[in-house]
Amino acid sequence: MKQKNTKTVGEKLVAAVKEAVENPKSLKVVSRGLDIKHLRKMLDMSQSEFCKAYGFNLDTLKKWEQGAHSPDQAVVSYISCIFKKPKTIANIVKSQPDEDSLACST
Repeated sequence: MKQKNTKTVGEKLVAAVKEAVENPKSLKVVSRGLDIKHLRKMLDMSQSEFCKAYGFNLDTLKKWEQGAHSPDQAVVSYISCIFKKPKTIANIVKSQPDEDSLACST
């Protein structure tokens, strides 16, 4: 009998980050950040699709792409993981309950 994958979301994200760190040449990171627009287009996604798939705010993404704001280091690491393993990260994000599903009904 096969065992189900019992890794938590946190464990999956940590593994993705470790893999990205172990193979830095595979990352499209530049010294002061990412060219998020270029990387998003490599995935053939609209801004809206990218935000929905990976949990970003559309206005924030637009500001990053326009250079009005820069993502912090944690976000840069997360985006690096997205571009290393886009399907894996999208599946992890999709498996998380949203706030509405966690709300208690009265």
